Amino acid sequence: MRQILDGAVQVVGNGGLGALTHRAVADIAGVPLGSTTYYFKDRDDLMRRTMEHAVEIEAERLAAIVEDFDGDLTIDTSVDVLTEMFFDKTVADPLYDLALFEMFLEATRNPAFRGLTQSWSRMIAVLTDRVLPPTDPAIPRETAVQIVATLIDGLMLEEASNQTLGLEKLSDRLRIVITRLSAS
Repeated sequence: MRQILDGAVQVVGNGGLGALTHRAVADIAGVPLGSTTYYFKDRDDLMRRTMEHAVEIEAERLAAIVEDFDGDLTIDTSVDVLTEMFFDKTVADPLYDLALFEMFLEATRNPAFRGLTQSWSRMIAVLTDRVLPPTDPAIPRETAVQIVATLIDGLMLEEASNQTLGLEKLSDRLRIVITRLSAS
């Protein structure tokens, strides 16, 4: 089933949720069409489980990066870790990022996805909070974390769609905001 879900993420990342069909997934995954219809009762089930799979894969990758971090929380280390978490992959291979952006767009129209997007946003906030240096006490920590997390989302979308910033500019923009929010 992992092969099918990976194929489904590829379909969504390349063509959006509108391109997600049992046939398209079977073709990309290299499995018989019957395999997709066996595991997924309909397109909505396939869509939901594809998004859950994308969230799971990315959550594991992000959590591993944060768990591996063992250093002082400075502006520089924070930018480095957040760049590794989000921008390195966006520049190199935005496939899962695009699938996750599709999930958020779908949640604007389909309330059934909001629980998944809200859970994702909470997880991103927790991980971002763990690698963000101390922030200005005049700014509630939750607000500072949300500002950084939404900036990252916006920069990822900008890079995935236009491919004009590159890693250095993405990190520079993140550094500006973290510096402004910093306690020092």
